[in-house]
Amino acid sequence: MYLAPLFLSACAVQPPQYPNPEADWPKRFHHGVAEVAPANVSSPWLTAAPSLAQLFTAVRAANPEREAALARWAKAAALAEAAQAQAGAVTITANAGMTRSGTGAARTGQASVDATTQAGIDGQWTPDLFGRRAAAARAAALQAEAAHWAAAHLERQLLWQAAQAYLDAIAARAQQAVSERQMAIVAQSRALLDARIAAGLASERERAQLETLAAQLAAQRAQAQAQYAVAVERLVTLTGGGEGPWRDPPPLSADDLLPPPPDPGTPIDLLRRRPDVREVERQLAAAVASALEARAAQYPTFPLTGTLAFAAANPAAMWQMSAASWALAWNLSATLFDGGRLAAEARAADAAVREAAANYRAALVAALGEVEQTLAQLHANDARRHALAAAAQAAERAWQLLDAQYRAGLVDYALVLDAQRTWLSAEAAYQTALATSRNDRLLLEYHLGVPW
Repeated sequence: MYLAPLFLSACAVQPPQYPNPEADWPKRFHHGVAEVAPANVSSPWLTAAPSLAQLFTAVRAANPEREAALARWAKAAALAEAAQAQAGAVTITANAGMTRSGTGAARTGQASVDATTQAGIDGQWTPDLFGRRAAAARAAALQAEAAHWAAAHLERQLLWQAAQAYLDAIAARAQQAVSERQMAIVAQSRALLDARIAAGLASERERAQLETLAAQLAAQRAQAQAQYAVAVERLVTLTGGGEGPWRDPPPLSADDLLPPPPDPGTPIDLLRRRPDVREVERQLAAAVASALEARAAQYPTFPLTGTLAFAAANPAAMWQMSAASWALAWNLSATLFDGGRLAAEARAADAAVREAAANYRAALVAALGEVEQTLAQLHANDARRHALAAAAQAAERAWQLLDAQYRAGLVDYALVLDAQRTWLSAEAAYQTALATSRNDRLLLEYHLGVPW
């Protein structure tokens, strides 16, 4: 046991350092929002949209990509168990058999046949003086943990894609409702305009302008219908395909479904909540363990082997002490020359640690940047949404005033059409901003790692 410090001190490469990301991690986010959901709420979105929670359940139950990720995790866990079993370095094998041998004389024709029955147990144990097998088992266990977080990250990506399709379907329905409302107004205006044309109070030019607006509205409605159909097909794909309930999804509310964003907490919470950050952190820990394993591979091993055997001509006498034999040996095994292979492998493992540390740091920076950007975007888009809501309301009032004046014969119908186009444009812009605000809130939950 006194050899271990000697060999460890002889290693020229220092053990790889595990970085501490909390050392220079910011204590708070620079951007924030005025209204947030109460603390310790898992997801305001899932409370506000029960059908979204049903969608997430369907994705978890039937998505094939998630099934493959879970299988990879199970495989990594099984390999970790195998590495842990190998770390004990105790191997025991048993053997048994019967041997028949004979001799004969060519001239006399006489021959003899001997039969021997034997059984034995062979064992080997190699003490893990330098921690090679312990490091290998540790690396395998950490890889299994990384596979777990990789599966969790993939599941979260799939849920985010499903949520995006869900929100796209809601936005498409809202845009379709705007077009249909405007088309109903055009239909009412057409009857009034036909009567005024018949009375000589309006011209065919005004009819052509009205029909142009009607055609534009029909095109917008068709586009919204296509966007809704595409969103539904994405939902079907993410839930495993086939004739599932999401081919004809439950009613998706087109109202102002806008729950408050979650409390962002502190930046350090990202290290504990986001599965992609947890994954690269476990990969870094596994790389450190693998580097220790590669370094320990340069040191000698001291296997202890033993054999207990029984052999006799008569099977009944095989278990007597006179038929027993045993052997016990303690050996030294060391690599004297390998062309520098083990040393190069140790350097490669150290480089892998530096790469994993850089990946971990990059993941931390990316996670922090995504949250900061989403917070800033959410704040700005909320302000824009409020302004567009006011613009849409003002445009609707302007159209109502001009429409009333037109019916009283005070203004030209071209002014009414212009006001209706302005109202339509403002309402469409508001619906787009509303959809963006919904996406911002869900994106913030995704980047914060809020459980779904």
